[in-house]
This record gives sequence, C-alpha cells and structure tokens, in this order.
Amino acid sequence: MAVYTNFDDEIFAQNALEGFTYTLAPLSAFSTDWEPSPVPKGNTVLVPLIGGLTATTFSTYETTNGSLSAITVTINKHKVIGVGQSDLDAAGSSLARLEKFGFQQGSALALLVFQDICSLWTTANFGLATAVSVVDFGIAQIRAGRLLLAKAKCPVQNRNLILDVEPFDNLLGISNFLQVNLAGSNETLREAKVGRALGLDIFESNGLPGTASVMGFIGHASAIAIAMRYLQPQQGHKYDIARALSDPGTGATFGMRAHYSEATGVRFVNLECNYGYVTGISNAARLYKRLD
Repeated sequence: MAVYTNFDDEIFAQNALEGFTYTLAPLSAFSTDWEPSPVPKGNTVLVPLIGGLTATTFSTYETTNGSLSAITVTINKHKVIGVGQSDLDAAGSSLARLEKFGFQQGSALALLVFQDICSLWTTANFGLATAVSVVDFGIAQIRAGRLLLAKAKCPVQNRNLILDVEPFDNLLGISNFLQVNLAGSNETLREAKVGRALGLDIFESNGLPGTASVMGFIGHASAIAIAMRYLQPQQGHKYDIARALSDPGTGATFGMRAHYSEATGVRFVNLECNYGYVTGISNAARLYKRLD
C-alpha cells in the first residue's frame, strides 16, 4: 500500500484517468468495447469484428455484401492498485505531489492490464512475421510483416504496429524514415512519436512481456477483442466514493473506490480495472521475435 498525502479526490481521479488512458493507447489498435456501464449479468460482452465487403453485379437492392460478426468476451480479469492516507499525513502534508501521484497510479494499473493482454502474443495464436536481432530491425522487417498480412487477405485499413522500445528506437535512427515523418509532422523529433508509416499506425510501448522474446506486433484491429466495464459495488456498500472513470475518446474505463477505516485512521482509495480479452482472427496479425 502506498501512502498518499493531503488527498484530493477529484484531482487524483482526473490525473489517474490521464495516466491510465495514455498507457493503454496501444490497445486502441484492437477491436474494443470499452464503456463505463456496469459489468453485465453473466460477465460476457459481444465485441464486433468487422469483415470485408465485396461488390457484386446488380440483381436486387435487398442484399448484403459484407459481414459484421461478433465474438464473445468474458470479463473475468480484475486488476487493482490501492493508496492510503493517514489522519496525520492529511493534517500536515502538502498538495505538491498530488497530480504526479495520480498519473502514476493510473499508469501503473494500465501497464498491468496491457501486459496481461499481451499474453496472447504467442506463435500459437498468431504467425511469425520474422525473427531478427534488435539492432537489425527496420523498414525491411515492417515491409515483410505488411506483405504477409496482404497475402493473408487482411484488410488494408485499420492495420497497426506495436513495438518494444528498442526496435522503435531503431526507427528513430533511420534518417530517411525520420525525414519523411518530419515532412508531415514535427512530433517525430519533438515527441519521439512516429504516428503512421507504410499504412500503419505505429505505437511504442515499454510494457511488452519479454519472456517469449516478442518485440513487436503487426496486425489488423480484428486480431484481438477486448471488453472493459465498470465493477459496481453491491447495494448497501459504505464507500464514500464508488464511481466509474472513463476516457471520452477511447472509452477506456476503470473504477475508483474510497473508504475510511475508523480502526486504523486511514482513508483508502483503490483503482480497479475489470476486463476480458480473446483472440479474434488469427491470420490478421503477425509477431516479431528477437534473435538476440
């Protein structure tokens, strides 16, 4: 349990949401159904996977040429991170570090969620784009993965690339690549953000699990389906705060609970995320594995 000083719920909540959303940004590459509504009865959510559309010779207007399939995701994952503040700390401490602390708590919760979902990144679930040493990763490897997706008839739209910090850093060191991105935006040089290249939205993450030597993921949004909902306390609870916090842009949601312990003189605040995930379309993604 971390100790928090001079706690202000609203400031903490907003900065925790910012940290949570920022760290979960790479997960926007997948099929998501995130919203602040409570976990449904049965704990299952249908997440849509959009298939490709095909044109045909006219015969009638009463026909459909595409598919909208849905995959069932069970919300059975529950991650939590707690902080506490004693009466003495509340009476005599400064507010100076409040905002940073909230951001860190939200980010820490999101990192654990992200790492858990990355457990799907195995060759049993997805094929291999290529295996290469980190120092040799570059445009050629991205093109190789892109070509494999194209040959598998993976839709060109909504493709994404998520890289560990080392292969991402290699991209920042390729002069031609850097110059092309600078022509469209100065974020590459100022913020170390690549944005888009070769038809891919590109994300950097320092949360990739290293156990399987996976250093990158290239694929379509339909490769993984993720659901996220708010876990609502039962009636009769004595929390003084029990609320959902949700990012209006992505829908990324976590819950916040706060209560005071008269026995210990400590006010506890917990952030929690309730979610689930499954593999979607297996031929819609490939993995990059490191040789070194």
